[in-house]
Amino acid sequence: MRGNPLNEEFEKLVQKTLDLWHVPGIAVAVVDGDNTWAQGYGVASFPSTPVTPSTLFYAGSTTKAFTSAIMATLVEDNETYPHVQWDTPISDLIRDDFVLENSYATEHVTIEDALSHRTGLPSHDAAYGNRLSRDVAAREMVRQLRHLPLTAEPRTQYQYCNLMFVAASHVIQTLTGEWLGDSLAHRIWEPLRMTATFFSREDALSAKEDLARGYSYSPEKGFKEVEWMPLDEISGAGSVITNVLDYAKWARALINREKPLSEETYKAIWEPRTLIPHQAPFTGPLSYALGWQIGVYKGVQFYEHSGGMNAFGAELILIPELKYSVTILGNTALTSNCVSHTLAFHLIDEKLDVPPEKRFDWNQRDLNTIKAEREKNINSIQRFYPNLPSPTLPTAVSLQKYTGTYFHPGYQKVDIYLDKSSGVLRADREDTTWPEYMSFEHVSGEYFVIKSEHEGDYGAFFPETYPAEFRVGTDGNPYELGIGWNKQMKEKIWLKRI
Repeated sequence: MRGNPLNEEFEKLVQKTLDLWHVPGIAVAVVDGDNTWAQGYGVASFPSTPVTPSTLFYAGSTTKAFTSAIMATLVEDNETYPHVQWDTPISDLIRDDFVLENSYATEHVTIEDALSHRTGLPSHDAAYGNRLSRDVAAREMVRQLRHLPLTAEPRTQYQYCNLMFVAASHVIQTLTGEWLGDSLAHRIWEPLRMTATFFSREDALSAKEDLARGYSYSPEKGFKEVEWMPLDEISGAGSVITNVLDYAKWARALINREKPLSEETYKAIWEPRTLIPHQAPFTGPLSYALGWQIGVYKGVQFYEHSGGMNAFGAELILIPELKYSVTILGNTALTSNCVSHTLAFHLIDEKLDVPPEKRFDWNQRDLNTIKAEREKNINSIQRFYPNLPSPTLPTAVSLQKYTGTYFHPGYQKVDIYLDKSSGVLRADREDTTWPEYMSFEHVSGEYFVIKSEHEGDYGAFFPETYPAEFRVGTDGNPYELGIGWNKQMKEKIWLKRI
């Protein structure tokens, strides 16, 4: 029998990987047959609070597996919920709230579609929330969907969409009459004795376990503490806060197909629903089930989901045929996930006895991905506007005239002001779920490039860039602003000046 994989050699790899990616700390748990090993590494909060196996972290989109499991229990309960099936259109269940861009999508998008990212709605993460309270958040978020453009026909394309899991949360809460966090607690967490798993920031902060601080990093400023984000608007898309000890209990139940979930539920949540394009080093195409990504690695099938929140990252990988799982939680966004890739698959390679020379270089893959994205943003003017006149054109009116409030019913408001110290138009979107701080770089005429800085989420590693355009009326006043927030959309989101 193998010994503890979280040994001194692994600890050295952890520290080397944390240093490479500038992550303060992580916690790791491995389930291998009847054994569970867990260890904390690095710093939970500066200056010196260490990560331990009981340290709490935001678990991000690994929440989606719980949301899907709760929905599966409702689908299975034909006595109480005979009208709830995987092919039930969501609009049949929350008719007044669930309206999409066109009537066909509204009438045909099902529960299964929403939980397998095939509704035709892209991410629209910049539209997310407006500091809504728990009692109205899910419903109000769902009501915004009617204002958000679709980019594909239902069931034709994989498009990851957090908002559809919020819609699923609203369905569950409407049907059961209780907050999703309470449903999760009495249906899953309490039976598994997951006493350190929570669905709200407030509950986690009042727990006996320590909640790690989240951080962003820049070479110029070093580590910056990021405020713990509220979770009411996130709901079933990513609200879980937990530790690796509790996730090891969840992982063990999953890989052994144990209660409280039934065999019918396991079959439903792990059935592949949507194809995902092939990615190295996996064999063949990946697929998305219900809250799980499924693939084959080195000849074994795995079930996986990552998670990312403001300044936190998570990874959960299951290999049921080996009775094996790895959970990793960390306290930065994006870079924690890069650390998790390297460490999780190192542990899996060790379990599979993969020779060192045949192991995939996750660090290099992620470094290459980030380099490519950074170069795209650096060259954004040429990418967005390949045919600029020479010389470029001045703006039609003074920059001061572009200031004001612009509004879109799906994306909320953008308050533009002129930063007199830099002479640049700016907008601080602090009230959205994913706050962003935008600066407008003039390109030519009414065309700009927005550089969007994020404090704690995926945009913290380098600013995102969007094309932007103003429309000026015959009276010389700007009346509309278009922003290319979504890369999957050909058109911009147009906000009217109010």
